[in-house]
Amino acid sequence: MGSSILDFFRRAPWLTRRRLVVYPKLFLAVYLVSAVVWLMSSKGLVDPAGHPIGADFIDPWSASWLTLHGAPAAVYDVARLWSVERWAVADPAVGFAGFHYPPTYLLAILPLALAPYVWSLLAWTVATFAAYLGVMWKIDPERDSLWLAIAFPGAMVNLTNGQNGFLTLGLLGAALLTLERRPILAGVMFGLMSYKPQYGALVPIFLLATGRWRAIGSASLTVVLFAALSLAIFGEQSWQAFFLSVSFTRHVVLEQGGSGFEKLQSAFAAARLWGVGVATAYSFQFAVSLITALSLIWICRRTAKFELHAAALATGILLVTPYMMDYDLVVLALPIAWVAIEGRRSGFLPWEKSLLAFVWLLPVFARSLAGRAMIPIAPLAMLLLMADIARRAQLPAPAPG
Repeated sequence: MGSSILDFFRRAPWLTRRRLVVYPKLFLAVYLVSAVVWLMSSKGLVDPAGHPIGADFIDPWSASWLTLHGAPAAVYDVARLWSVERWAVADPAVGFAGFHYPPTYLLAILPLALAPYVWSLLAWTVATFAAYLGVMWKIDPERDSLWLAIAFPGAMVNLTNGQNGFLTLGLLGAALLTLERRPILAGVMFGLMSYKPQYGALVPIFLLATGRWRAIGSASLTVVLFAALSLAIFGEQSWQAFFLSVSFTRHVVLEQGGSGFEKLQSAFAAARLWGVGVATAYSFQFAVSLITALSLIWICRRTAKFELHAAALATGILLVTPYMMDYDLVVLALPIAWVAIEGRRSGFLPWEKSLLAFVWLLPVFARSLAGRAMIPIAPLAMLLLMADIARRAQLPAPAPG
């Protein structure tokens, strides 16, 4: 009995192509019904839980409004930003959503408030979702794979939050897809990812490990020019205000769990959820980050397969930062796709199909499992995925011919 259960997950005979065709459409049907019920239960632009429709989109839209009205530094002022957020959805009781990005992000979101909140949210969603699907289609141009990408729970979490995970995935995916043929363009894409600085730590390590010198130069120059342009347009005060806000973000949002430790999906947040002190939690995060970085270097040195390099980087950037929210789990679509391609090409390893299915489903339950059962499963799931990529990297190359 025990061996048959283990075999059920080791070989995953239940994960057939037919089911992979049907299940995503069932997920989409559930999403659609849930969305209709959710919208019908909302009052104006505020959902039943008291959050704006689009949730986290309210702070970039409000930051855009303040910037367009000549006050870019005010996006880091709680009172002024909150005032615009309440006005945007016509609800004085709506909660505050902070703007925790450097002024470089203002360059990307500046046009948002040229349209009313609802139309801007719709345009943002369509544009960034299209970028996400474009990257996923480029990676795996099969119709069934595209359905899996559309129905990926990480995509739905990002959509309902009105977040920028699609933008992060689009830039990272485009950088990796163009890295071999157009390294300078890839470097630009990597550099633009600096709008979320916490996801940049592993990129130079990856580029150094793979000897991508032109991409390193292009990425470095892009970061400098990106920052210089924002400084020239928005002024020195905006950067001063941002650096002052960093301590608030670190202390309140990250260390004290202002957004909830269950929403944060990092190793640091897992430790804090269990009541571990801040210093010890940072040490735990450092250990996970070090293991991740060394694993990435080993994978890049061990195999020449670009898909495994790319999958390791995409998984690693989520593991090395203490500040990673559940909506950023959409980035896992990249390693899932690349590992699945390798599995179809050379055969799936024991446990691998079950692991990919588990990681695909992860955004459905990661937050609720952490919040209700005190089980922060996301860091472990991503470490297992990283280990699986390393396991693939050590396989011997197929014989020629």
